[in-house]
Amino acid sequence: MRCFAALDLPSPVRNHLIKVSAPLRDRYDIRWVAHEQLHLTLLFAGELPEENVEDLLDIVEDIALPPLSLALNGFGTFPPKGMPRVVWTGLAGDEALMGLQQELTERAEPLGVTHEKRGFKPHVTLGRVQGRFGLLALIDQLKELNEELNPKPFAPTALTLYRSTLTPRGPEYDVMLRRELD
Repeated sequence: MRCFAALDLPSPVRNHLIKVSAPLRDRYDIRWVAHEQLHLTLLFAGELPEENVEDLLDIVEDIALPPLSLALNGFGTFPPKGMPRVVWTGLAGDEALMGLQQELTERAEPLGVTHEKRGFKPHVTLGRVQGRFGLLALIDQLKELNEELNPKPFAPTALTLYRSTLTPRGPEYDVMLRRELD
């Protein structure tokens, strides 16, 4: 089963991201993530056997959840150099966010979850680039849109373990476990 643990974003933050990125939506060949699916991935577990998924559910259910503070922190693309494949917005987080992500990663490693070699860069994936036309203009336009991002701190709403099913229309996410945050 393909799954990941993520922090859910408050609706006003998701709405703001959709609004600010609106000028890009009809101009570029990008498969945009649906509004309700915008999230901050803390742990991508990939394909796990059923028994390991049960253990991961236990980890997500039992992990201590400190108060978290996030803030939108600029648009960008992956890879950072060359032709973009993913459009994202960065998130500034505090030490509690980094600690939570690290603890999830360490506790999931015995289940066969590989450690991300590039390090944790808090971000929300907004879309995946489908075509190459106009991508240099896209990078410039993302820099301009940074001015419109509201940097006001916010708290995520939940820690959720999602099942991810790949379809021709893009991934579909189903909630396996959700822990509301105060």
